[in-house]
Amino acid sequence: MEADNLRKHLQQYTFRENNGKILRYVNMMKPKESTVGNIRFLMQGETPEDLVNSLNYLTEAGYIRVKGPKGEPFPGQIDDTSKGYSLSLTAAGMELLMGVQESPAVDV
Repeated sequence: MEADNLRKHLQQYTFRENNGKILRYVNMMKPKESTVGNIRFLMQGETPEDLVNSLNYLTEAGYIRVKGPKGEPFPGQIDDTSKGYSLSLTAAGMELLMGVQESPAVDV
């Protein structure tokens, strides 16, 4: 049972850490546009599933906006068609980075 507990804590930590990395990367890329493809490249060590989980969470929590070339919403998967989707921070995302707000699921 200890191995399962350890694995669960490690997954939670990785999720929090990935969320923070994505927010920082999107912020650092300004004023240039940040894309799903850029994030995928910068976080090569992470699985596509982990990245999708983080992007979906950050979008649903209102910390980032992800939109396609024609304004379509993020499809919830990372593949060749979603690489060009742009990412931008919301006001809530900036507040997290500035330390005005805190989130138990984001390690900034």
